[in-house]
Order: sequence, then C-alpha cells, then structure tokens
Amino acid sequence: MQAVRKKQSDNNHILKKHVAAIHIGAKLSLLQRKLVNALLYNAYDELLTARDHSISASVLCEMIGFDSKNIAYLKAALKGLMETVVEFDVLEEDGERSWEAMVLLPYAKIKGGVCTYRYERSLAEKLYHPDVYSKINLSVLREMNSAHALVLYENCYRYVDIGHTAWWDVDVFRKLMAVDMMPSYKPFKALNRNVIQPAMKEVNKLSNIQVEMETRMKGRSVTGLRFLIRPNPQLSLVGMEEEDDITSSPAYEALLKEGVSKTLARHWVIEHGEEHIFDKLDLAHDQAASGKIKSSKAGFLRAAIEEDFHNENAVKKKRLAEAKEAKRERAKLESRLESLRAAYREAENLHRRECVKAIEEASQALPEAQRKTVAEEFRLGLSSKIFADSFKKNGWSDRMTYSEAAKFWTARGIALPSPAEVAQKNGSHEPLALKAQIEDLEKKIIA
Repeated sequence: MQAVRKKQSDNNHILKKHVAAIHIGAKLSLLQRKLVNALLYNAYDELLTARDHSISASVLCEMIGFDSKNIAYLKAALKGLMETVVEFDVLEEDGERSWEAMVLLPYAKIKGGVCTYRYERSLAEKLYHPDVYSKINLSVLREMNSAHALVLYENCYRYVDIGHTAWWDVDVFRKLMAVDMMPSYKPFKALNRNVIQPAMKEVNKLSNIQVEMETRMKGRSVTGLRFLIRPNPQLSLVGMEEEDDITSSPAYEALLKEGVSKTLARHWVIEHGEEHIFDKLDLAHDQAASGKIKSSKAGFLRAAIEEDFHNENAVKKKRLAEAKEAKRERAKLESRLESLRAAYREAENLHRRECVKAIEEASQALPEAQRKTVAEEFRLGLSSKIFADSFKKNGWSDRMTYSEAAKFWTARGIALPSPAEVAQKNGSHEPLALKAQIEDLEKKIIA
C-alpha cells in the first residue's frame, strides 16, 4: 500500500502497561515477553468490561514477529504464562506497602485458529490503571531479538519524558534482567559486557529511543546504574511507518466503526487491501439493509472478508464500469491511430515531394534533347498504357508512376533523399517509425 509517510505519532500502537508489572516475569523467554505485551494490547480496550478476549492466532504471531506456523510452540509459550506468578509490591496512598501475587494468565484456549484468554479481575484492574502505566510501542516489541533488550526497553521507555531512569542497585538490576541466579554475571564487568552492552546496542538500533548508561561507584566497585534516555533521531523504524499508514487508512477506520478490534482490522487491511475491505463493507451494508443476514452483521462481515463473498450488484457495477472504461480506452486508441495515420500520410507525401524535386532538378540539368529521350525511355518502360498516359500528362510529378520513377533515376546514379534525411531536414516524423507505431497500436486494438 503506497501512502504519504506521516510523522511518527506517540499514540500509534502504544500499549499502556502497569509500571509494577514491567518489573515482573523477567525470567520469561523473549517470545513469552512479547506475548504478554501483545495479548494486553489486544484486550486493553475491553480489559475491565469483558471476561474473555480473543485474537486470531495468525494475527497474534504477526504482532510479535513470530513467523513460524508451529502452533505447538505458541501453546507452550502460553502455558508458560499460565505458570508465571505476578508479584506486586506497591506503595499505597496511605504510605503503607501492599504485596499481591496472582497468576499472569489463568486461562488460554486455541481453537479454529483463534486464541481465547482471560485475566484475573484484580490483575486486569492493575494493568488498566490509568495513573501508573508505561507506554510500549508494539512496532519495537515485534523487532526485538533478545529478552534482555526488551526488558531494558520496557524499563527505560517510561522515563523518556524525564530523560533518565531512576538509579538501580546493581543486584536489583541483575534480577530485572533475570541473571541474578547466574554466578558468571556476578562481576559487573561480565554483566556489562554480556548483558548490558548488547541490550543497549539493540535498543539503540531498533527502538524509538537511545540509551546511555551511567554508573555509581563505591571505591572501585560499581554499586548502581541508571540510563540516560533521548528520542532516536532515526524514526523510520522497521514496521513503524507501515503501522502509521495502516492505522490512518480509511479502510482501517471504517472497520473500527463497525466494531472490529484494532488488531483484526489492521490484519485485514494488511492481508486483503483496502479495495477488498470496502467491497465487503458495502456487501455487508446491502445485506443488512435487505434483511438477508440471519446471524450478526459483524459475523457476516468477517466471513465476507476472510472467505471472499461476492457482491452480485457490485460485480455487475464493476463489470459495467470496466466495459465503459474499455470503450473509452478503445476510443482513445482509435483516435491516436487516426492521428498517426494522418502523420504517416503527411510524412510520405513530404518525402515524395522532396524526391520528385530531386528528380526534376536532375532532368533539368540534362540538355533538352536528352531530357526528351530520357522521358520517352521511361514512358515506354512502364507496364501499362494507363501509367504511360498519366506520366505523359503529369510528368515526373505524377503520383501513379512515382515509385517507378524513383527506381529509374536511382539506376541512373541519382541519389534521392531518404525518409530519415527528409524528416531531419524538415523536423518531421520518419515514415518508418510512424508505421511501426501504427502496427503496434493496431495490434492493441485487435487484442
């Protein structure tokens, strides 16, 4: 889909995520961390109003950049989320700390290519909390290649307006990056070389922010660290501009008005294109207006788009429009053909006049007696009395005998101008080039 590129919007495909939740589940795999974000994005608008949430498994895989059709792998990742305990340790308004723990995903189901899942009510309320959420761009989420980079991005991006993160104790940061149980990362030098630097490099390359680490020392030991954050000047991130184009497209907006979820609307526009979407929207409107939809309009629209239902009225209108367009195109071609034929005739006549002029000049250069002898020789060599009489009447300018006259004088050693020379001299088209164009155009019209 070609479209004018728009300035990256901070609100396009941004996931609101509870700050405390960002700090949990660090031991999840990269795929599982992406799933956490994608499932939350899909459910967010109805997080507090719907018990179950659904998304096409293929759309879910596309959202997290998971191209494999290995559903078993996807199931295993979902099962991992169901086995993950989320802990919240939050400072309440009364100054006391409260601790809560719950399963990240208590229920998941895949059937007929659709993934259905739900959250505990208490977790849903925290994930939806409007005062303490962070923003995570799904375009960045899809591009990340390592869990460490994704964790770093999640924990830095919420501070982008401030310009730096809070100071983290090194031991806290190890837990954040899920390496606290690995003795090899106990020395900060190893942690920095194998975890922090690769993660920073990926964030700076693939995301819409750039980060730089600062350390706090006690003697010769690093005891704390934080990250300076600034917007990435290279906003043309892989996937970001495409999402801008899609989410601002008329077809996407029309689907949202029909109650289609954001993720499904985006998937349909990518998969089928705007023309297909509008065709099926028209069909759904026509069928609903005529009372022919026995189920729901939304269900009919989904089937129409995914199974390519045909709108007979639209097909007839399209065929009629195509026939009219074909007729207009043929008329244009025929008009162009007539113009080329007229130009060809004019170029031929111009070449003939220049050759006749050269022949007459060659004839006039001969003595009078020889002129008469040469003319009589040519007349007697003509194939019929009609040609002979026409030449006798009109002389060397006679149209009927022009071809024979040109051959006759060429045989006598007179160099007649070529069509190309005449065209160049007069700034006109070459007859042979015009003839080739005419033949090509005639083939198109016949086809």
